[in-house]
Amino acid sequence: MIFETWKQDLLEKELPNKEDFRLDLFLTNEVEVSRWASEGLPGDELSIQNGILTTYASRWPLCIDPQMQAVGWIKEKEKKNPFEILTFNMGDYIKRLEMAIKFGKSVLFEAIDEEIDPMIDPVLEKNIVKEAGVNMLTLGDQKMEYHDDFRMFLTTKISNPNYTPEIFGKTMIINFSVTMIGLRDQLLNEVVQYERPELEEERKKLIIETSQNKATLKQLEDTLLEELSKETDIPLVDNVPLIDTLNTAK
Repeated sequence: MIFETWKQDLLEKELPNKEDFRLDLFLTNEVEVSRWASEGLPGDELSIQNGILTTYASRWPLCIDPQMQAVGWIKEKEKKNPFEILTFNMGDYIKRLEMAIKFGKSVLFEAIDEEIDPMIDPVLEKNIVKEAGVNMLTLGDQKMEYHDDFRMFLTTKISNPNYTPEIFGKTMIINFSVTMIGLRDQLLNEVVQYERPELEEERKKLIIETSQNKATLKQLEDTLLEELSKETDIPLVDNVPLIDTLNTAK
């Protein structure tokens, strides 16, 4: 729709537009994409779009994940935060979900079927009510404080699940099934891992290093712009903090 309809319409009406516009780069940036790559998300365009939906969608993501790509990435992405892995078969999963909501943990429901327990509907629908300036959520007969850092992910191994329209309305369903490009890259990595394990190890280190470098560069650029935008009577050549920041960025 964007490229076949909307962009063509812009060109026909001779409205200024960027020739190499890409939706994924508009909704995210190189630093974030690089970080996702270091966490195990494939670098093809579809996977990056899936990453954007998983991270920024207004509804909680339900990932169709037969090859376990999403599970691996989510676990790696969230491991630095308080993190719970749950299934609907656990006897105490509601209690653990309540604790996660209260204390702002991330929750991953792994390997769900075509049915979702109606007990978690208030969480899926984000039925949050503000009481005395505090966000509250009622789960079952328990009313609790809703922490803003709480995150929930759902994944299924079923390659072609038959979900009801209600589930489509409550969740953001994302197809993480591997693409041909993604499969090619994974197979190449597996072959290199088997034939030349030292090269594969070096590749992983370089991906992490590149991600860290891009994040540092972005941070330095932001600091530099902040220093330049400060109103001060000191001439630029005498502004020692600014000169120090410039040297660090350099």
